[in-house]
Amino acid sequence: MATGLFLPGNILSLHRKAADRLLAADNGDAALLYLCLLAGKDGSSLKWDAPRLEAAHKALITMKLADPNQPVTPEPAQKLEDDRPPEYTTQDIAAALQNGGGFAGLVPEVEKLLGKVLSPADLKTLYLLTDYYALPPEVILILVGWCAEKTAKKYGTGRKPTMPQIKREGQKWYKAGVTSLDAADAYLRRQQQLGVRGMEILAILGIRDRGPVPREEEYLSAWIPMDFPDDVLRLAYERTVFQTGEFRWAYMNSILKSWDQQGLKTVAAIEAGEPRRKPSFHRPKAQETNVMPSDDIGRMIEEARRANPPTPGKEG
Repeated sequence: MATGLFLPGNILSLHRKAADRLLAADNGDAALLYLCLLAGKDGSSLKWDAPRLEAAHKALITMKLADPNQPVTPEPAQKLEDDRPPEYTTQDIAAALQNGGGFAGLVPEVEKLLGKVLSPADLKTLYLLTDYYALPPEVILILVGWCAEKTAKKYGTGRKPTMPQIKREGQKWYKAGVTSLDAADAYLRRQQQLGVRGMEILAILGIRDRGPVPREEEYLSAWIPMDFPDDVLRLAYERTVFQTGEFRWAYMNSILKSWDQQGLKTVAAIEAGEPRRKPSFHRPKAQETNVMPSDDIGRMIEEARRANPPTPGKEG
């Protein structure tokens, strides 16, 4: 036996209740992530893709074994707002092309996708994505193809995206951690789902004549993985309007996040999980008041008449 594994100070303590919950859930990924967090590490040490890690984290939250407000992976390194991209010169681009690396092979492929020869300004923008944002050439090709597809759908066949548009989309990919083929594939699947399910959710919110703006896309991207059915979304929308007098994205977002963290996925579960409200008016029972029931009053009057019959010759 490897006794070194049991040296004092190197033993992790697992609460029995935690073990019981993990065993009952029968979720291997959740158990591995829990052990990883218990050991003081973050989820990045598991080398999983984002959807798998997110699913395991959500399972731990449902089991009340993880803090929903505590991320399981460190925030991706981002450029500081005042850390402006470098101003590349013509000599920089020429050197990159002569170097024979990934950038030199990327340029003709991008030109094919866009159907044009890249201008000096276009080359600088493309080099920015490879050098400053460190996106691999294969990821950039997928990025350009995705932008071309979106532009054609929005403006018609034959229309191509501009390099500034590709740059803005590339910045989004960088911030989302899309720096590999697997990450790009997962990201595009989420974007396709956003396009379909996002429009359905907008219709529930009464928005039918347009697509989502960028800020709305952020909310929709957060709600879609929660996988709420339409009736739950309508309930959250109605409560938002009832409580605020108007629709507010942030308010509805707080409602859905609360339900998701509690594992409440149906209207019945939501209503059952909420405390029952006491009625605002309580009708007292007859025995709780000093008012005598009408049948008792009538009986007493009749008994009084019998006990004191009217005197003859006098009005009763």
